[in-house]
Amino acid sequence: MNVKEFLNFLTPSILVMAFMSAYAIVDGYFISAFVGSDALAAVNLIIPLNSIIFAVGLMFAAGGGALISIKLGEKNKETASKYFSNLLLVAIGFGLLVTVVSFLFKEEILGLLGVNEELWNYSSNYSNFIFISFPFLITKMEFAGFLRAEGSPKVSLIMSVIGGLANIILDYLFIVVFDMGVEGAGLATMLGIIIAILYAGRYFASSKSSFSFGFHPIDFKFMKEVIFNGSSEMVSELSIGFTALVFNLLCLKYAGNDGLAAISVILYIHLFVGNSFFGFAIGTAPLISYYYGSKNIKALRKVKKYALNTLLAVSPIVVSMVFISKSLLVSIFFDANNPAYELAVQGLSIFTFGFLFIGYNMFGSALFTALSNGKISAMISFTKSFIIFAIMAFMLPKLMGVDGIWLIMPVVEISIAMLVFYLTRENRQKAYYA
Repeated sequence: MNVKEFLNFLTPSILVMAFMSAYAIVDGYFISAFVGSDALAAVNLIIPLNSIIFAVGLMFAAGGGALISIKLGEKNKETASKYFSNLLLVAIGFGLLVTVVSFLFKEEILGLLGVNEELWNYSSNYSNFIFISFPFLITKMEFAGFLRAEGSPKVSLIMSVIGGLANIILDYLFIVVFDMGVEGAGLATMLGIIIAILYAGRYFASSKSSFSFGFHPIDFKFMKEVIFNGSSEMVSELSIGFTALVFNLLCLKYAGNDGLAAISVILYIHLFVGNSFFGFAIGTAPLISYYYGSKNIKALRKVKKYALNTLLAVSPIVVSMVFISKSLLVSIFFDANNPAYELAVQGLSIFTFGFLFIGYNMFGSALFTALSNGKISAMISFTKSFIIFAIMAFMLPKLMGVDGIWLIMPVVEISIAMLVFYLTRENRQKAYYA
């Protein structure tokens, strides 16, 4: 494998994750432009709920996908198909369970998310469609993971493009033409996801796929390995929900609804950049797992080298582009006269520097997952989200006010980059992939 082949393989995975971000960002644009900044703030309060589904979906897709890729590397398609079927059924069942629980405890959940009386109707109406979409969303995530695992990232990309375009068209139709407000945004998101999985489902039902679906007894040993191996991705995604919740509460405390609207825009940009880098990280995972399973040490080392060199080149460019265009990016959502505009521009000026290390940190975690070392991967994710982030969120706003809120993520990413560097060096003598 050369550099060109490496990048060709990864590009679809990056674009898939970027398009997945587009579901939320497109909703945010239409809501901000045609409903108002309070509606945008209200919708942002619901984002942490999606993290539950994303967390479990990524755990299945990353943890299970790595094991499936290893089986494909061993030329064991029968076991790979059994794993595929097990994961899909368990994932859909989990999605249905979360939908039911969410509706049963809707008021309590919205209250915990910080929804106040002023924003209640917006958040409540939007959440109805988000709850219903959970089984479809987790299915889409599993399909994307399976396509990466079998070496068909381009099909995954087409699936996401179709869903993303459908979401954009339906957002315009429901919000602008039919004036359905936040309900229209929620419905457009749900239908976009359904359209995407219908396309992918047709592919998996064809002879082109490496997998064949069947109703097999649940392999609990396999599921235990999936949960353990994919736990870092689950923790990482849960941390996004936890991070969003903490940022929402801090901005409400220090800057009110305008601060909440501002952090909504910053988190949209963070979501897009972070998901793109995450697409890069998980895009390398099937290659690493496959070469690990086939014991091709030379190719495995080459993939790691290409990944690190790419991140070293791309990360500073991303930071520079976001920093230079920060006013333009914020103006997509807010008019310059909106009080949230200045807050968002000021916040993005500081927040952006965390993007310098986010790709390296995600790749470090994904590397250990791909090699079935979920313990170290989970430790990286947990330390980042529930130790260092929690400490910084407690300290910095008290010391620096609103500026302290924007500084949290850069400090966290720098700290974790040092941890990842230490762990990869510490473990390089213990595994032949270093």
